[in-house]
Amino acid sequence: MNTSLPKTAIQQFYEKETILITGGTGFLGKVIIEKIMRSCQNFQKLYLIVRPKKDKDQRERLKEQFDNFIYSKVNPLAKEKVSLIIGDCSKPMLGLSNTDQQELQENVTIIIHSAATVRFNEKLKRAVAINVIATRDLLILSNQMKKLKAFVHISTAFSNCHLSKIEEKVYESITDDKLITLTECLDDQQLDQLTPKLLENCPNTYIYTKRVAESLFNKYGKGLPIVIIRPSIITASNKEPVPGWIDNVYGLTGVLVGNATGVLRAMECDPHAIADIIPVDMVANIVIASAWNLDCRRKKDSIEYPLIYNIVSNTQNPITWFNISAYSISILILEKDKIKLSIFKFFLHYLPALLIDTIAPIFGKEKRLLKLSEKVDKFLQSISYFCIRQWDLSNKNTQDLWKSLDQKDKEIFPFNVEDINWEEYLCDYMRGIRQYMLKDDLSTIPAAKKRPKWLVLLNFFLFFLLDITLDFILYSYYSVLIL
Repeated sequence: MNTSLPKTAIQQFYEKETILITGGTGFLGKVIIEKIMRSCQNFQKLYLIVRPKKDKDQRERLKEQFDNFIYSKVNPLAKEKVSLIIGDCSKPMLGLSNTDQQELQENVTIIIHSAATVRFNEKLKRAVAINVIATRDLLILSNQMKKLKAFVHISTAFSNCHLSKIEEKVYESITDDKLITLTECLDDQQLDQLTPKLLENCPNTYIYTKRVAESLFNKYGKGLPIVIIRPSIITASNKEPVPGWIDNVYGLTGVLVGNATGVLRAMECDPHAIADIIPVDMVANIVIASAWNLDCRRKKDSIEYPLIYNIVSNTQNPITWFNISAYSISILILEKDKIKLSIFKFFLHYLPALLIDTIAPIFGKEKRLLKLSEKVDKFLQSISYFCIRQWDLSNKNTQDLWKSLDQKDKEIFPFNVEDINWEEYLCDYMRGIRQYMLKDDLSTIPAAKKRPKWLVLLNFFLFFLLDITLDFILYSYYSVLIL
């Protein structure tokens, strides 16, 4: 970035600010840090909480963080202002020493709380420790930060997915302190037995604990300048740090990776339902912009905290699961009928895996496809809840925030979902998966694009024929039962 150019309103806000970021080694955290360091490089200091690792000191962890190519555009001077603090969000008070706690209380002006375990089926005890207790303890710590201007908490748009319409507000509080006490008193085995009853209308421990975490703010965050960012399904970057960058296989990425590698050909999904996905760089940009906007509003008006922003795509630029599949290179069957899905999975997942595992020893290979098929099936079960439903997700606050930015800030910190070209985006997404996840040689892409169109059409025809045949068989079967 050219430091001689006039600073925008957001860039001016971050000058001389001291920022604390949790979850900075995660997918979203990396993008937030890169964006701040590249576009708001005149910050005073950036504290990054990282877990200790065996045989690696803080300097090695810092080098490990910034060796990633996505930081290649960052000014080296900005990197020198990053200070690692050893901590662990699964431990009380985030595992911070008393000395570090005091230093943070005296200096921090902006908190970005991105740390979370995003595993859908995480053990309840660990999910509560990281997603709930760490949030509570950080709020307690924040109450002693006299210079604090903004506390930005990253939640999820699905934290209240038991509702069909989700607005930008804090919903009725559910168990928080009682849940914490429960997880501290019971062991994993006892909690495993109790978990289904506790979850009730929540699909998994991730959603449940993120919902509980939001309920903490009314109790432990009173008077604090709090913003809650609720992204929908976070996916690969749209433009920054590079188009299509991704470094994990959660959610939609897992589906696309499985499909690209040939181990996933059918999944439970309503093809006509809206797949509410949002690029990671847009989430990072609204996180950065929301802190600036909060500070501006505090100086002008009396605000009721927390301010909540649903950063979603369903209202302004929706895309269906069918269109995602259509824009992908390989063919993926999306089926919501469980009987038909079971048949598809039997022929497309189980039988090929069984056949290959049967002949593998003949060629001196290990049997592993059946086990892999089981893992894929468990993964699909964990995400099916979000593939057969859709929600009305309000994002008026997000739209208003976007309108409040001047033109230059809109160019530097874009998060307007209307600007996404989904076909181009998914093309970059698939390219990113090949490059960053599968480590493929991108020189093979032009050849792959030259595959005969008749072969693709033949595949579609065969799957369509199988689908029609199954419909006829099932219809005939049920007709006989009725008669």
